[in-house]
Amino acid sequence: MTTKHLTIHGLPTVLARDGWWLGPGGDTPAPPPRHSLSRLVTPGWGLLVLVALGDILFWGQVPGLSLAVFAGAVFGVATAQVPLRAKAWPAGLLAIGLLPVVDYVQALSLAFLGLSLAIAIVWSHLPELSRGGALISALRLLARLPLGGILGVLHLMMGRVALPRSASPRSFLRNWALPVGGTLVFAALLSDANPLIEQALSLNFDVASLINRAMFWAGITLLVWPLLEVPRPVHLTVRAVTLPGINAASVLRALGMFNLLIGLQTGLDLSILLGGAHLPAGMSFASYAHRGAYPLLATALLAGAFALSARSYLAEHRLIRPLMLLWLAQNMLLCASALLRLDLYVQAYGLTYLRIHAAIWIVLVAAGLALCLWQVLRGRSTLWLLARVGAMGLAMLYLCSFVNFAALIARHNLSQPLADAEYACTLGPTSAAAIAEAMAQTPQLALDLPGCTPSAPQITGWRDWGFRNWRVARYLAAHPVERFAP
Repeated sequence: MTTKHLTIHGLPTVLARDGWWLGPGGDTPAPPPRHSLSRLVTPGWGLLVLVALGDILFWGQVPGLSLAVFAGAVFGVATAQVPLRAKAWPAGLLAIGLLPVVDYVQALSLAFLGLSLAIAIVWSHLPELSRGGALISALRLLARLPLGGILGVLHLMMGRVALPRSASPRSFLRNWALPVGGTLVFAALLSDANPLIEQALSLNFDVASLINRAMFWAGITLLVWPLLEVPRPVHLTVRAVTLPGINAASVLRALGMFNLLIGLQTGLDLSILLGGAHLPAGMSFASYAHRGAYPLLATALLAGAFALSARSYLAEHRLIRPLMLLWLAQNMLLCASALLRLDLYVQAYGLTYLRIHAAIWIVLVAAGLALCLWQVLRGRSTLWLLARVGAMGLAMLYLCSFVNFAALIARHNLSQPLADAEYACTLGPTSAAAIAEAMAQTPQLALDLPGCTPSAPQITGWRDWGFRNWRVARYLAAHPVERFAP
């Protein structure tokens, strides 16, 4: 039996689409799928929304809480096509990465914002990737900023990127000629009837300001564009690298000589730092500490690198493994010695940012050597060690992003009679509460440091709000500066 289709010429399109009941068969076809919100948020429209939002949040404003809001919007647009369930955990990771910038905007908090945003986008689109692969894919995504946006524009201008048919100029004119033209006509008519509309539609603008704003929009576009593209998967592979000149015999001899040398160094340090041995003539404890802290840190780093490169030879000779364990343990003592030297130097000359950073890195290196020692004892892989060292470093930096080091330095230096008090006065508004507290406890400081008057951080609105600045400003509001003036 041949099925004939009924065709009615001249039938309106709406009735033709809804006339399924005229066809053969008793099954009711499913209605056409409704357009969800994710289908409406295309990369083109999403980019326009983000540029407009960036203008509202950042133009003429000091960044603060607005950075977290914008990063959340970028994540929402970049993952609009991803099911909600698949991006729940990535969204939680992004929220954790946004906390440092909510506390205080600095280079470290911006780095965590960018890294967490990239990982969240990659994780949403490619949930099957391993943790290492997701991290490498996120770093590659960040490496495309902003050159990726510039290259995308150049490829588009050169015709290497094919626009969809709906984005052709003819289609654009056909879809927007009537609404835009009609709106302009009605606006012109209404402007004669309403002076407020006429004033709002006046074209009195500053050309230079408009050019600067257009460049600002272009900058946001170039930064955001690469993040809206679907990331490519990158699978992490670790290959063993054989360095020239390293073999079982050389590793055995090197470990023997290295252990003797570092043992002599550790013994001399402990005799001076703890045993009260005399320094060479003309050398103070401060100069001794300053000369040794950073070279010892570099030595410990080289020791860790040597341990990684010599790991594959641990089973070649029965003495290599115990000598390696002794080598790592002695380098941990070397880190302790470097930390003691740094403490002596801080007691003599006070805290600075560089000295705090050095102390943090010494602790990290010592912890990394401890992990390396555990790896040798348990026979873990190099990937196991690198993953845990990287996670430990990120965790340490993440915690440091919430520490007000300016207040910590000011509080320490102003409480020590020999420390550099004037350095504390140059640390910026986040140290103002610590300086005010020190002046309250020691009024003589106001006389000794007349130009060191703490000033509260300026917060003009919610866009530049930060928890650390708000906390310092609240303390100074409760304890007015005039109270500590001489």
